[in-house]
Amino acid sequence: MRAGATSASTPVWTSRDGWLSSLRTWAHSRALGALCAAERVSITAPTLLAIATVMAEHADHATGRHVAITRATIAERIGCDVRTVTAAWRVLRAAEWAVEAQRGHGSPGTPSAGRRPSVYHLISRRRVSDFHLPPSGGSNSLPPVRTHSPSAHPRPHKNLSAKPTRHWRTTPRPLPVQRLAAQLVARSHGLGQGHIGGICDTITAAGIDPNVWSAQQITNALNRDMRRCGWSWPNHIERPAAFLSSRLQRLDWTPHTPPDATTRQPSASTTATPTEHARAREAGRAALNGPGHAAARAQAARLTRRAAQRRTTAAAAQTAAIDTALRRARGGDPG
Repeated sequence: MRAGATSASTPVWTSRDGWLSSLRTWAHSRALGALCAAERVSITAPTLLAIATVMAEHADHATGRHVAITRATIAERIGCDVRTVTAAWRVLRAAEWAVEAQRGHGSPGTPSAGRRPSVYHLISRRRVSDFHLPPSGGSNSLPPVRTHSPSAHPRPHKNLSAKPTRHWRTTPRPLPVQRLAAQLVARSHGLGQGHIGGICDTITAAGIDPNVWSAQQITNALNRDMRRCGWSWPNHIERPAAFLSSRLQRLDWTPHTPPDATTRQPSASTTATPTEHARAREAGRAALNGPGHAAARAQAARLTRRAAQRRTTAAAAQTAAIDTALRRARGGDPG
């Protein structure tokens, strides 16, 4: 029997995305603070969601059950203390977002053969409103409805083995978001293992405006956050979109946040060398002050045209490189 096996009556989640979306809404409400006060734990919504994302990655896709992952593994993945994972598990149990089906045993000093992680089932919370028990007597004194009663209508049989229909996107994602995602994938190790559409959705969900933030500014912000927390970028990322979401949700990406001016990408006008600019200025001064001003003006015009041609060539090469990375990352996505 599989570890943490339970009866078929145990609740299951609706889907991985649905469970994470509902948990995200709950975590950003006042309910999280009230529950933390009642349980005497301290944890922020971004940290709780990052831990829950890692747990959801290891759950059965159809049911959300059998999450068997150690606290140390989760702590290493998101760069936190093991005690923070313990607090997150306590919050998820108390809020009925997860059920501990089997308690783990062992410690870091126990041989690997004797250590077993706890097994969790991730469940969708049942929301019941206006629920009242029937009064004593009255309807309770009536006999229950049997299967042979005329009022008992047969229920249609549900085919649990049928796979849900996948809904394809009807509209493409905005091109600025796609370009920003392609640039971010090209600059970041491990993000190219996933689907570029997931990276686009992660950027949009974090509230990042592609007209304000560049890929270099985003990576610089992530690097500053890692240095502040003492984290490091992992060598292997199993689910790039989920990992990137956990890192982006920690930071503020509102439009009023001033981007780092030192991280702006060089424009096409800065691709000309300083020597070319100096020669052009010197030729201009000679045209105004020295003899042979006609020849000097012609020389200045030639230098200016040469610098403009180099800027145009560099800009075209940069645009072609971005388009090539975008096509390779998108692959054959129908939407």
